[in-house]
Amino acid sequence: MEEHFNETEMEISNKEEQKLYNKARKRVQFKVHLMIFFLTNLILWLIFWFGSKLFKEEARSFVLQFVLFVSLAWGVVIYAHYLIVYRWGKTLVEKEFDNLKKEHKRKKKALENKPIS
Repeated sequence: MEEHFNETEMEISNKEEQKLYNKARKRVQFKVHLMIFFLTNLILWLIFWFGSKLFKEEARSFVLQFVLFVSLAWGVVIYAHYLIVYRWGKTLVEKEFDNLKKEHKRKKKALENKPIS
């Protein structure tokens, strides 16, 4: 019986470690995404800043709009990625799975408590 307890304890520990590992992996992926965002935007803004003297007025306006659009749109994506990784914690699928498990337990308990006719 003690062996069974230890195996169950190991499974729980492994599951917890797997969850922590997945959480760490997602955070590292976010940090890599953030660094790529900053470096790419830095390069785009430097190209605009130093290259703007080479462009005609119409082209300069277009390049500025392009760089602004890329920076703002990608910034929104970065913010969403941040919320998913750091704020919401569980994915929507995990939350739905937990809800289904709770619902299944309630139904099972209701069936067990229902008198047999």
